[in-house]
Amino acid sequence: MKRVEDRIRVLIAERGMTLLQLAIQSNITEATLHAILNRNDAKYSQLIRMARTLNVTVAYLMGESEFQNISDVQETQAGYVVLKTEEVLDMQRKIIDLQAKLLAKFTESES
Repeated sequence: MKRVEDRIRVLIAERGMTLLQLAIQSNITEATLHAILNRNDAKYSQLIRMARTLNVTVAYLMGESEFQNISDVQETQAGYVVLKTEEVLDMQRKIIDLQAKLLAKFTESES
């Protein structure tokens, strides 16, 4: 999982932006942006503004989600996400598959 500052740097490069442009468009100071990138020192409100500028979710910036596109996930101010039903079901299937594999390995090791 990438760190916040790594994801921001990659997104800036992908969009052909400069740090100053990100700071201005996100309504934060350049010094604040440097603090975020060098010390991982960000307030949630700053992450929201940067995520909007970069057209990604806050969860993606923080490495908590691989959903980069805002159209894939709706974020609320409180930081909760709303996922499409099929995405949730797919995640649940993957969890069940992983649990079954773990159980099989555990059962084999006890035999």
